[in-house]
Amino acid sequence: MQDTTLPPAEKPHPAQLLAGMIASFAIAMAFSGFVVEALAIPTGAMAPPLMGQQDRLTRPKAGYSYPFDAQPAFDPAFAQRPWGIADPMVSVDTAVASVSSAAVQQRARPGDRIMVLKYLFPLFEPERWDVVVFRNPSDPTGEAANYIKRLVGLPNEQVLLLDGDVFTAPLGADRSQFALAHKPEHVQRAVWQHVYDSDYEPVDVAELSKRLNRPWPGPPFEATGFDLGASDNRRIWTKDGDGPATLDWRWERLPITDWGSYNLLRQGMPVPRYAVSDVRFAAAIDADAPASLAAEYTLSTRGRTMRFALGDGKATLRIESQPAAAGEPAKVLGEASAPFAAPAPGQPFAIECWHVDQRLSLWVNGAELVRLDDAFASLEDRQRASFPATPLDQYVADPTAAQPKPPQLSFATKGSALRLSRVRVDRDLYYRPAMLDTDPLAQPPQNGPAIAGPAFGVDFGNPAQIKDGQYMMCGDNSAFSRDSRLWGRPSPLVTEIFGESEPFVVPRELLLGKAWSVYFP
Repeated sequence: MQDTTLPPAEKPHPAQLLAGMIASFAIAMAFSGFVVEALAIPTGAMAPPLMGQQDRLTRPKAGYSYPFDAQPAFDPAFAQRPWGIADPMVSVDTAVASVSSAAVQQRARPGDRIMVLKYLFPLFEPERWDVVVFRNPSDPTGEAANYIKRLVGLPNEQVLLLDGDVFTAPLGADRSQFALAHKPEHVQRAVWQHVYDSDYEPVDVAELSKRLNRPWPGPPFEATGFDLGASDNRRIWTKDGDGPATLDWRWERLPITDWGSYNLLRQGMPVPRYAVSDVRFAAAIDADAPASLAAEYTLSTRGRTMRFALGDGKATLRIESQPAAAGEPAKVLGEASAPFAAPAPGQPFAIECWHVDQRLSLWVNGAELVRLDDAFASLEDRQRASFPATPLDQYVADPTAAQPKPPQLSFATKGSALRLSRVRVDRDLYYRPAMLDTDPLAQPPQNGPAIAGPAFGVDFGNPAQIKDGQYMMCGDNSAFSRDSRLWGRPSPLVTEIFGESEPFVVPRELLLGKAWSVYFP
């Protein structure tokens, strides 16, 4: 019989072991330095898509769970402070629970850990809306030298942030050439921020009222023709018969602003809130007679009435002007439609009505059926539409003092009995205006004289000028993000090494890579 016994393994020579270790270390260092690197998110400037150190609250009797920034709880100035915690599905201002700084510190989770692709930018051009890791140009060697933001401004263009949106034009172009920058679908879906979800109506209304020290006013939708339950807290809303029924959003119950639940512990900070009109309405519809159903979502904002309609075998979008005086007819500014095949009875379907980046789109079961752009004749027209109570000269003097006119939302249906569930409202990112802080902590004196006035990119009379090899970065959590709007002058080191003396921008040499994925949330 053949002997198949393996000979004893030879022990590697120490020199071989050392060579293998050196080779492995060299490969790992090269991979980390030039291919991919793991980094931790230090702050909440990109929240909620990417979160820094955070705690999480779950409302035990409603089920809603959300993260919030834990960093303020580690500030010694607030060491003994009890923090009031709100339920964002109920009220953004009234606390329903409290938590101590010590409890937040004990439970706090570290920031998201992400993989950064470092080989992309030497080979490919960075693209608008990329999430980018880079060196902070105002302090490239400090403790927080690595920053992560969203790229909003590209080389050789002008950028203006107006009512939360990003407008761009080529360098040297006149104002008539500014156009709105649209986010691609995958980015938009990632950045929608929750405002309301009917799945989290309170279970015990009496207990909630006690915590609020006032009667709970009910969900933010005022219902006519829908049965929301005896306490207005049913999570499936029903309509019997084929008569009409409506839902009207009540702003005083739950405003749609750029406030975010992630910033709960920063509630006391003097930061204004801006009304947001770029919103998504979504719901699941289970109709007894889908072929007879007519449903219409209406959004009134910026001097327009926008209609999203399903019925008669069509999905229709229409934009109408709002009459200046009672009795005047509305003017149709745009209309588009596409076929809509009603589902079979007993087959629910999901709708999404988007108004974002001056574009309307209607989705059914995750597929976009029809799209319609809402163009304005000029930047001045958009400013007047967004801020009708603020003349242009006042807006130019201080864009932070102007408040956009709040939107009005409603949903109407007829033609069939139905059940409505998973009613949701989300809002878009809002790149807010700001005034530059000349404090030495905000603009280090070693970088040169502090710059005053409107922040970079928000000055209506002087849009941001981004030259070749430069980029503009903004944080998704715009209310609490230090980014290209606010940095001021670059560090002398950046000027000496890269020859970059322009304030606010990030030179290409400081780009480290593109955030690819969260590998440890």
